Amino acid sequence: MDTLVYSVSRKERSSEKLLRGTMIALAVLFLIEGILFSTGFMLPCFLSAMAYFWYAHASRREWEYTMDRDSLRIERVSDRGRFVLHEIKLTDVELLCRPDDPAAAPFRKGGTVKIKKYDYTSYRDDVPYYTMIASEEGERIKLLLDLTPEAIARVRHRAPGRVKC
Repeated sequence: MDTLVYSVSRKERSSEKLLRGTMIALAVLFLIEGILFSTGFMLPCFLSAMAYFWYAHASRREWEYTMDRDSLRIERVSDRGRFVLHEIKLTDVELLCRPDDPAAAPFRKGGTVKIKKYDYTSYRDDVPYYTMIASEEGERIKLLLDLTPEAIARVRHRAPGRVKC
């Protein structure tokens, strides 16, 4: 089996668009006030512009799933490089299913089992996402992932009986 690499980038939410628009409007307002009234408004203009550029850089989310024969590696991709977030052996997968499946009910919010959740989905409506419960370094974690049918087949091959989709 070859290595399967899948890149996921998060869709921008409408609240982020509103926040960006507000930051731009404030920067322009402070610039106009700085030109017309006092140069003391130039500092808030500069700070608003810097906040906009910092937020634009920090709000970009992109992940890369790399699945080889025995493991799944999730990396965060940024301008500063790649950071490995999780490395999970496929034999350590306890459950892989759709989030509305009854097998995932104990792990949902308000369910009977409390475990740490990591969301690595794209938030796109046309892309289905899956819930994966796995053990990593002795700790159970819940991962929300956008997986392809080929990736699901690989997990099914390595962890038979634990894939419910």
